[in-house]
Amino acid sequence: MNYTEELGKLADHQSRMLKNVSIDEMLAMSQAILDAKRIYVAGWGRAGNNIKMLSMDCSQIGLHTHIVGDNSTPSIHEGDILVIGSGSGKTASMQLFAKQAKSHGAKVGLIVGAIDSPIEEMADLTVHIVDDTHTNGSYRATKGVLTDAERLVHADAFYPVMQTVCDFIRAICAEKLGVTPEDMAYNHNNIE
Repeated sequence: MNYTEELGKLADHQSRMLKNVSIDEMLAMSQAILDAKRIYVAGWGRAGNNIKMLSMDCSQIGLHTHIVGDNSTPSIHEGDILVIGSGSGKTASMQLFAKQAKSHGAKVGLIVGAIDSPIEEMADLTVHIVDDTHTNGSYRATKGVLTDAERLVHADAFYPVMQTVCDFIRAICAEKLGVTPEDMAYNHNNIE
């Protein structure tokens, strides 16, 4: 495998994926986050790591945010939003969390790499990050679409694109609130 060539292909691939994300979906998610009394986030694996960074960023722009599963997370209620990050939109625990949030009157937002997933059926709003070139309808590069070597490089393109989408949602929220980079620096964790 030519690593330099594959790295360039990966950058181009992720750029195409990002450009295909709907601005309207990101704007709707940003507004729902701003409208919520409190923001809760949940995800598993890499998607969970990315969505936790969205929670951190929301706290730095002055929003009240919690990570599901943390011992300090309070109960969710009407007026709150649970934002789930999931490549497949099928993760069993995330389906359970979505059902629980809905049962308590909260909205559910989803950032996902699949279309028409079980979690999307419960979600009030969704941001789709679709890889329609390498996946045969999945969120991961599949056998037969790319060579095995290419699949090693492109298999998880969803995750870095998801992080960029979360960064952009944070930027939209910050801009709408009038938050500056200096404000974010002030709110940055200082117990390190």
